[in-house]
Amino acid sequence: MKNADKSISLLLASFATLKSLSDEKIYQNPYQILKEFIRYVIISDSLYGFTATEMKNRLMEHFGFDIPEVVIRTSIKSMDNVSLSNGVYSISKEEMTNDSIFEEKKREAIEYEKYIMNLLIEYISKETRNDIVDKRQLIQDLLFFVTDDSVQVSDRYIDLIGKFLLKHEQDKKIQDGLRKIREGSILYIGLTSNICDTGSIKKVLVLYVGTEILFSLCGYNGEIFLQFANDFYEQVKNANLGKSKKIELRYFAVIKKEIEDFFNIASDIVEGKKMLSPDKPAMKMITDGCKTSADVMIKKADFYYKLNQLGIKEDSQDNYYKRQFFSTNLECNEYDEDENDNKKKEIALKLISHINKLRKGQSFPTDLEAEHLIVTNSRVILSISNDQVNKIKEEKQMNYICNFAVSLNKITNLLWYKLGNGFSKNLFPSSVNVALKARVVLSSSIAKKVEREFSNSSQQYREGNLTKEQLLCRILVLREKNYLPEDLNGEEIDDVMDFSFDCLNRFEEQVKKTQAELREKNEFIENLKTYNKKKVEEKETTIYSQQKLIKEKDDENIKLKSELKELKRREIELKEKKELISNRWKFAFNCIIMIACLVLINWVVVLCQNKFGVTIPPYIYTIVDVVGLILVIWRNIKQMINKYPITKRRLKQTQEKTLQS
Repeated sequence: MKNADKSISLLLASFATLKSLSDEKIYQNPYQILKEFIRYVIISDSLYGFTATEMKNRLMEHFGFDIPEVVIRTSIKSMDNVSLSNGVYSISKEEMTNDSIFEEKKREAIEYEKYIMNLLIEYISKETRNDIVDKRQLIQDLLFFVTDDSVQVSDRYIDLIGKFLLKHEQDKKIQDGLRKIREGSILYIGLTSNICDTGSIKKVLVLYVGTEILFSLCGYNGEIFLQFANDFYEQVKNANLGKSKKIELRYFAVIKKEIEDFFNIASDIVEGKKMLSPDKPAMKMITDGCKTSADVMIKKADFYYKLNQLGIKEDSQDNYYKRQFFSTNLECNEYDEDENDNKKKEIALKLISHINKLRKGQSFPTDLEAEHLIVTNSRVILSISNDQVNKIKEEKQMNYICNFAVSLNKITNLLWYKLGNGFSKNLFPSSVNVALKARVVLSSSIAKKVEREFSNSSQQYREGNLTKEQLLCRILVLREKNYLPEDLNGEEIDDVMDFSFDCLNRFEEQVKKTQAELREKNEFIENLKTYNKKKVEEKETTIYSQQKLIKEKDDENIKLKSELKELKRREIELKEKKELISNRWKFAFNCIIMIACLVLINWVVVLCQNKFGVTIPPYIYTIVDVVGLILVIWRNIKQMINKYPITKRRLKQTQEKTLQS
């Protein structure tokens, strides 16, 4: 590539120009827009003749575009004043002029590219306290944010760009400009992928989905990844609206084993056999709310049920190591020393080899014609896919062949473009939002740093350089930093991205201080409990003593009441006895008086008889005396008995009547 720095720099402006021209609605397809770029090159370089290869190189020099020659030839076909003879295009230059709209949009795009780069350089210089910024590397890293090339990218400025974009999320000029560049990059993908006709998928394509995307489709990786996964699935549904199904979704047995292992680890974590790693939000999502391994198994069953509902099935091929696949096998044993990286690379190469076997070793011109393709966001798989593609290009002397694996965003954009949305009013996929892309990138960066720090801290603990308390402190702070993309914001991003030794130490000091305060609080609570317990015991003793005293007093009162009752009873008996004796004497006295009265009466009668000589027969006055005596005695006795009771029963009856009255 000639003048690589300039080409890379101009690529941002070229994407923006491409998008701006498509917004003008005067072009029916991308080939008409590419024609304006070619016209600019012809006039700018004063060309009178050129080949498709020469124009390809000049487009790279002027705009950074790497356009396949077949696409260039298709665009030139519709150009006026250009004729083809023996592979050379001749130009009638007198009537060829640049389009004013193209000139205007190109100028605006270049001005914005300078504006955003100056802001980034200023921000990075301030953050790194270094005035020297590698502009070429900065542009490459910025291109990572506005394209879906997830393979060749450095870590030098990625985090800083992500933080810058997140902090300026509300800056309309910055966000709109980058959105335009990002949307232009999607249109560029359509051109470079040689998607000549749009509207429907012509050839059946089987997409083999990676573990992380399956988890995203079930919401295990948070809302933003779920949104990206749903965008992809929506394009698949649109592609299958016709009479026959054009896209099938599958997953390899290797992926199923990864899923099974993941859920088994989740069961071990719930059972307390393993510790939850801070860098895996999907694991946290699965284990949350689970009390036993049975709960995890229920979530696993729900997961497979969801995949079945979405029409995603396990690959039907049961053996990729049959003799018929020997010639198309790509697996080898050349790995790095790192055991963990070896395992990832081994799985990645196994999956890519499976794709090559399914394709029977054939190479296809575009990804959508590839018949079998992996969809994954795994950097390792994408990188090895890229290496294999470059190797095949070199061996077969080909300019472009399809990939073995593509990222989720790229396949979404390809399907979106292929289904005829590139020049319509349909909204672009949600992944074009640069702030969302920044969140995803920063979240991934945080997860990697958390994993690295967790591994380093665990190693230091095993070597005796960290105490158990220090290890627990670091695990706590690492878990605090494990943010999902939707949890990140510009105000807190600096603190979240801080993994410095001082930061970890400050947290450890805070934890120690908190633990000391907690111990003091616990001691105070224990002392307070002891004091309260003592007071309660004293109160209980006092209450017991008082209750005992009260009981003694109650017993004494009962005894006194009993004695008093007995005294009253005796007093009543004595009183009754005296009253009976008195009544009997009175009764007897009254009886004597009545008898005396009768005797007196008889004496008076006898005296009168003797004095006056009256003769009264004795039987008469005897009868009168007896009857009178009986009546008087009966009446008087009855009255006296009522007045002076002479029996106990009668006395009680009289007393009751008296009380009632």
